[in-house]
Order: sequence, then structure tokens, then C-alpha cells
Amino acid sequence: MSKLYCLGELLIDFQSVGTASLKDTRQFVKNAGGAPANVCVQAVKLGRQVAYLSMVGADGFGDFLVETLNAEGVDTSHVRRTDKYDTSLAFVSFKENGEREFSFYRRAAADLHFSPDDFKDVSFAAGDVFEFGSVAVKTDIAAETHRYLIKKAKEAGALVCFDPNLRFNLWESAGSLKAAVKEFLPYADVVKAGADELQFITGKSGDEGVRELLSAGVKLLLVTDGANGAKLYTDKERCVCGGYKVKAADTTGAGDSFFGAFISCLMEQNALPENVNSLGREELEKMLCFACRCGAYTTTGYGAIPAMGDKLTVDKAVK
Repeated sequence: MSKLYCLGELLIDFQSVGTASLKDTRQFVKNAGGAPANVCVQAVKLGRQVAYLSMVGADGFGDFLVETLNAEGVDTSHVRRTDKYDTSLAFVSFKENGEREFSFYRRAAADLHFSPDDFKDVSFAAGDVFEFGSVAVKTDIAAETHRYLIKKAKEAGALVCFDPNLRFNLWESAGSLKAAVKEFLPYADVVKAGADELQFITGKSGDEGVRELLSAGVKLLLVTDGANGAKLYTDKERCVCGGYKVKAADTTGAGDSFFGAFISCLMEQNALPENVNSLGREELEKMLCFACRCGAYTTTGYGAIPAMGDKLTVDKAVK
């Protein structure tokens, strides 16, 4: 069976109890987080074999994160431990509509200091998928590690998936973030981006931004738009899913759930770099709408990983 490998940040989400600003919140609940880790868990819940590649501190928070992923069925044999750096932390508060306010503690984050040597034992095969985002490419050594693993994945014939996942407050400037994203975009076969992220990355909106990414080598582009659903583009097809109306409690991880579900569908279709943009329109629409269902379902509970559902629970909720 093919396997999904995700690389990136692994952190604690301290999520506010109730709705208030970070300044006014007095109580938080601890959950495991990190966008690629969320993608991992959603794919596992849909029956895929998944491994996570990251680094956490040799501390209680790191223990909690590894144990949480293990309990979900994620292979954590490639999650490294270090006493030189800290486990990443993020504090999140919620508005009445479920939108969030973030404060990150990542200046000495372990997942910004892994190196190619940490993952020399990782081997890919044709049919595998390698997924990553932009949060953990901020340091030179972490960016080098991403390049190293992308090269290994491509040489093996694995499908490469990228989520820009823009977090402006983690970078010195918007320009440095854009430069990092633009470096890694050409490596990707599949890209997921929010509608606002697409405009930031390309400087163009709508179809013009889509055409720029497809002409740059992206084979399949997913553009999400919150409650409005998502669109899918290849050089041959365009599909739309209008989304699902839910009472959102917490939007944390909704996009990750969407991407994990879509990648799971690609794996079920045995998608490879050479055929991912050749899937038929009907199948692509089914995959897109299923991914939207998973993302919508995740917003109905608190915390990304605790709120995610498997195929049975998601389909039951939709019905």
C-alpha cells in the first residue's frame, strides 16, 4: 500500500475556552497541532498509511504530541527529539463566528532545526505522497531539509503536495514569505491555497492567478474559500463544490482536513505525477466535494484533530 509522508511543524495548540480575545482569555485547552500533522491524521482516519517527519523538544509537550499522533495511528518513527530546542507552542482564541486570533512561540522551535541527516532513513516509492507547507521552511537548515526530501520523493516517483499555509506573523516580512513560497511552488504536483493566498502569491485574482500557477508546473490546483466551498483546476478540467452549511464552532484545521481528505482520495485513485492531471471530471468532482465535507465536519467541533471524522461519521453527518 502506498504511504503518505508529511513534513513540517508539530506544535501544541492552546485553544481558548469560550469566545474572547487573546488578551481577555483566562483559560486554554491543550491540543496537538501543526498543519501537516493535521493532514496526516485526517488521512489516517480515512484508512491511509501515514508517517510524520518532524522534531520536538525533549519535554512533556513533545511527549504529548508524539503520544497523540501514535494514538491516532500515525507512524512517528521519524519524529526526532532534541534537548537543544523547544517544542512549538501556539495560543489561539476564537471570535463568535469561529474565526481565530493567533500568537506563536517559535523563536527556538525544534521543528525549525531538523536537518537532512535526521531523515536519511526515509525512503519513498512510486505511489507514495509527500506533503509539506511553508511554516517550517523559515530557517536555512529546515529549508535545505525540505529540498532534500522533495528531491528524494521526486526521484522515487512520489506525488508532491504543497500547502502554502501563509502565516505572516511568523516571518520578518511579507516579501520573505512570498519568496519562500515561490521557491517551493515549482516542486509541487498538487497545491492547495486559499483564494486570498492565491492572490498574495501571484498578485492576480481569479482565473489569472490560477493560470499563473498551472503554467508554472502545478498539475492540480485546489482553491479553498471557507464557507463558500472550493474549486479545482487542472489544464483540462475545472470543478466547483459550493460547500456545506454548518454551525461552525472552531475553524482550526478545516483546510488541513480538506487537504488530508483530498490526498486520501488521490491515493485511492493511485495518482502519480504523470497522471494526476488526467483524472476524469466526474471523479474529480466527487473527490473535491468529499474533501469539502470533511473540512466542514471538522469545523463543528473544537480542536483540529479531536474534531476530525472518518468516512462513516462524515457521510452520516451530511445525510
